[in-house]
Amino acid sequence: MPDYIAELDEKQDVAAVWVKEKSARAPRVFDPRKHIFDANKDSVFLGASEEKIMSWIAGIDRQCRMSR
Repeated sequence: MPDYIAELDEKQDVAAVWVKEKSARAPRVFDPRKHIFDANKDSVFLGASEEKIMSWIAGIDRQCRMSR
């Protein structure tokens, strides 16, 4: 079960999302080229609501696809 940890900016908007897999020693910044978000998988959301974290992940995923 991965943990998704929101890093907030001064306006309390999500600036980054860190992902900590159970087997990992430390969290890493979510990178759509390296991480797969599975909405069907049980996850823990910290630092912001699940909706805000999922919205940030969807936005960064779109940016990554557009830059290819």
